[in-house]
Amino acid sequence: MTIPPPPTRPSYRLDAVFNEAGLPEVTYVPPREAQQLKGSLATAGKHVTLVGPSGIGKSTVAHRALGALGLDGSRVHMFSGRRYSNSPSILDVLAMEFDVEADLGEIEPWLKAYEIIAIDDVHHLTLNARTELAGLLKLWHELGIRFFMIGIAKTGEEILGLDPELAIRNDVWRLGSQDGSFMEALIAKGCEALNIRMSAESVQTAVGAAQGSPSILQAICRIACISADVLHTVEPEVEVAIELPLIREAVVRQYDGRYLSKVVNLARGRRQARSVHDTYFRIVERVARTGKQQISKDELYHSIVGSQDARQKSRQRNSFYRAMNNLPAVIEENSLSDILLYENDTLTIDDPVFRFYLDHLDFARVRSQVNIRRVGYEYDVAVSFAGEDRPIVVELVKALESRGLEVYYDFDQQAHLWGKDLRKELGRVYSQDAQFMIVCLSEHYPEKDWAVFEFEVGKGAAVKRTDDYLLPLVVGSARPAMVGLPDTVGHISLGNRSLDEVADLLQEKLLSLPAVGGEADEPADEGNATEELDRSGVDTPEL
Repeated sequence: MTIPPPPTRPSYRLDAVFNEAGLPEVTYVPPREAQQLKGSLATAGKHVTLVGPSGIGKSTVAHRALGALGLDGSRVHMFSGRRYSNSPSILDVLAMEFDVEADLGEIEPWLKAYEIIAIDDVHHLTLNARTELAGLLKLWHELGIRFFMIGIAKTGEEILGLDPELAIRNDVWRLGSQDGSFMEALIAKGCEALNIRMSAESVQTAVGAAQGSPSILQAICRIACISADVLHTVEPEVEVAIELPLIREAVVRQYDGRYLSKVVNLARGRRQARSVHDTYFRIVERVARTGKQQISKDELYHSIVGSQDARQKSRQRNSFYRAMNNLPAVIEENSLSDILLYENDTLTIDDPVFRFYLDHLDFARVRSQVNIRRVGYEYDVAVSFAGEDRPIVVELVKALESRGLEVYYDFDQQAHLWGKDLRKELGRVYSQDAQFMIVCLSEHYPEKDWAVFEFEVGKGAAVKRTDDYLLPLVVGSARPAMVGLPDTVGHISLGNRSLDEVADLLQEKLLSLPAVGGEADEPADEGNATEELDRSGVDTPEL
């Protein structure tokens, strides 16, 4: 009697088993929502939306559910919203996808040719395109046209709006973080396919580090296998150990392309700010160090500002609140709104992969790209001017702020100055709180008591700081003579420069300042720069 040979073990490449960037077939574990999702897709007349954070396996689950129903490429037309992220209209998107005119009469026959139109990464479509899509879904429902939308959102309504009529026509399923049994099942399938074994300790290390994200778990297991030289199914069985400290850097670098530039830009602050402020960096660094999914503004305040001495606390507090007020705009500018949310004074990380990335990112890499250049000065520049020149100065301030620069401008400080001794407050600002001082010169400037007062303070500060602390800018028809400002001091004139050019030049000047590797030194204490000034005969300006 011939004994049949033992069955041959299937052989798999590593990337077919563990792959954080693909659609893993071998290690697919259906989440608890998969069956209900399949039921919705099988129900005629229903649109379906699948949402969840990045790295949770939405695309894999969507493809599996469609495949289980026999809905292949001949019955389903699928495309990515990423390809049309700048298109203002869903009709434009569909017209380009099917290569027809952006007209319902041209588009709808193509939509009817398929049982389902699936849009992956639907959140990448513009808000206007998604709003238009939501309105058309009600119409298309009556025509038997069905859409399946997959994307990142906290709720399905955030993708398509809050229309109650659409809600009854659209089943929304949300994938969240997976539990330990799901993650262990994924690892077990991978071990079986590759003929490897992992100790219980290694499994728990991987599951704990992944924080419920299949994508992170796939990355950890893949890199651990590479470290053990397992690139395909092996014979005999091989032990693969997961020691996170040894593979952490390699795992993090798998996500650099997705996140590093976003973290750097967030730490830089406002989009056009080529010169950099440390406040945003310190906020991002603190968020990374907390290890939390949510962190309140109060907690950030106490960790960043609370430990400063009284004088430094005042500076840092003002900078902190300005940064937090601008944070929603910074998040939006850097395309982070799908992973970060700041509302009700709470910053929420809605992406477990991003939370993992921050947990293990070496922030020295961020610091080296942010190029922090100063910590001690609250403002990049203070502007001094005569009241008659305010219209020009307002436009200058706008140009500076649009580049992300911190500008001291009196009208922005009215609440702070109300009730204060203005000579002391303004004396402190123009002597201690700004990196540079722009002196806006016109025929009116030497005639104004407060302008001359600010200039005298700035002149005293310049003696104790740098030769170029005072930056003369001629905003009038000619440069007036000013005692203490020799004609040999270089100036810029709006007679031959635009305000944008002036703002660019100041930004370049700030960029030329040396970067700091750690906490910057405090600026030198110039003392009370107003003591020697004649305090008589100066009217208090109206706030």
